[in-house]
Amino acid sequence: MEVSMVAPFLPTAADTQAAQAQLERLRQQAGSLPRHLSEFLEDLLRQLAAGKAIQIVTLDPEMTTQQAADLLNVSRPYVVKLVEAGELPHRKVGPRRRLYLEDVLAYKARLDAQQQEALQALADDLQEMGLD
Repeated sequence: MEVSMVAPFLPTAADTQAAQAQLERLRQQAGSLPRHLSEFLEDLLRQLAAGKAIQIVTLDPEMTTQQAADLLNVSRPYVVKLVEAGELPHRKVGPRRRLYLEDVLAYKARLDAQQQEALQALADDLQEMGLD
């Protein structure tokens, strides 16, 4: 059965207890899973154990410009402009553009890093001016 959660999962008190128990089991079995998978599951279980709602979305290796726009939290026309400017690699399937998930995620990581740098620069400027 394939699960693709679109709506958030709101854990009950029993769910948070079960997540805490599973988290302990996962930690005891350290090394039985690949590191990145173990870290993902540990983070997921930690969030559930804390009573936080979670949302999981499955993504295909290729996506439409609309899916990329949703992932980047921008408009589809903006993604099309990025594609046409060569910022996002793509391939054509008939008249449609398909973008590779790894390229979209790499672009998102670059954007996030630029935003973080800009925020840090702003914080540094405010501190210099004594407005922190």
